[in-house]
Amino acid sequence: MHKITKRLLRYFTVLLLLFAVIAYAGFSMALLYQTYRSHAQVLEDRAQTIASKVEQFLGTSGPKQGRGAYLRFVDDIAMAKAYIIDASGKPFSFGHQGEVSGTPTKETIEFAERVFESGKYEHCHEVNTQGKRVFYAGAPVYFDGQVNAAVVILDTMEIEYQGFFHAITILGACLTLAFLLSGFFSILLSRRFMQPIHQIAYMAKEFAGGNYQVVSNVEDKTELGELAKEMDLLARKLETARLESSRLEQMQKDYISNISHELRTPIAVLRSSLEAVCDGVVTGEKAVEYERQMLAECISLQRLVNDMLELSRLQNKDFPIKKEAMDLLMPLEDAVRAVRVIAQHKSIEILYEKNAGEWLILGDYGRLRQMFIAVLDNAIKYSAQGGQVIVKAEQVPDAVIVSVQDFGCGIPQEDLQNIFTRFYRSRQNSEKGSGLGLAIMKSIGERHDIEVCLQSVWQEGTKVIFRLPADCLLQSPCNRS
Repeated sequence: MHKITKRLLRYFTVLLLLFAVIAYAGFSMALLYQTYRSHAQVLEDRAQTIASKVEQFLGTSGPKQGRGAYLRFVDDIAMAKAYIIDASGKPFSFGHQGEVSGTPTKETIEFAERVFESGKYEHCHEVNTQGKRVFYAGAPVYFDGQVNAAVVILDTMEIEYQGFFHAITILGACLTLAFLLSGFFSILLSRRFMQPIHQIAYMAKEFAGGNYQVVSNVEDKTELGELAKEMDLLARKLETARLESSRLEQMQKDYISNISHELRTPIAVLRSSLEAVCDGVVTGEKAVEYERQMLAECISLQRLVNDMLELSRLQNKDFPIKKEAMDLLMPLEDAVRAVRVIAQHKSIEILYEKNAGEWLILGDYGRLRQMFIAVLDNAIKYSAQGGQVIVKAEQVPDAVIVSVQDFGCGIPQEDLQNIFTRFYRSRQNSEKGSGLGLAIMKSIGERHDIEVCLQSVWQEGTKVIFRLPADCLLQSPCNRS
């Protein structure tokens, strides 16, 4: 049995015992009270009856015969010791026709005085020297509107303990049975109560072991059910975090592998060329050609390293970029002018369409120009000879949109989901490059709250869309820096 189950059983046991003691004591006291109250009521009825009879004897129209006999047998009528006491504290009589037998005690006379003073029924009880409970019941006798006498009945009460203990025994047996049944059901309920706790504890152990695919399977409408749901939610989040961590770890490995691959080729070319020159394998014009090749590889290496540093800085949110108020169309138009010369070499026409007006934002002019040049350069690079590149700048109700569309080779559908990944290049791509251009472009957009998305169809063309929410324009309440 588990520790919490034992503790719950101890608590149940203590509570049940306390309940049993309270119930037992309460029932005993209630039974005694009801017994005493019932006996007191009987004495009151007898006292009132005797007082009414004496008042009839005192009345002018009342019977005269049998008065003395009534007084002599008043104990039998009351079925207890009874006195009729006059105002002087002496036994009451009807002239010489008899009086109540026996002399009242001092306590009886004092109680009769209470009846004379109040003029109404009085009662009390006390324990005498023998340890018995004595009941006093007194009723006034009225004649001509005044209290003429007091009827006092004394009775010692002895409880029928056999019947009393019989009732108490039945109560004790019922409580014992209730205690046993409650203990049995307490064990069942405690096990049912502990089941979701055990399941949640099992989940926690599985979490500690790295298993986040467990579920609680707890259906409970109490706080335990809510806790189980939170544990299930935590399991899903931990599993998502684990998968994301694995993905990032794999990306890191791929990143290092890609860097190694990108650096290995130019370094190998440089080494082999230098060895050929140093060993005198190549001389004259051939050596000059090798030197030009080594220079080109060095430039390629420099560009690769610069792109890597550039991307690292852009993806670091703590690295500041210089922002100032500017028209978003200015770096776009500057980029279009800059790439026209490149486009002329392939006889590619760049069509530029825009809405009237200014799009004032807070941005880094150089970075935004770099972003637009990167996408325009790709559009020209992958367009066929004599093709077109369409650049559109338009404003919609909730955003401003810049799109660059070419009609070149396009990108296969399976490559679209990884197109912004560092060093990722489509297997269908024969153009040279580091594979960092699109990643840099997207990072620049993110630093300016610009959403960058790419749509492409293989052998039909590619469209890159830059979307800036309207509330990020300086004319709107959103003024970000």
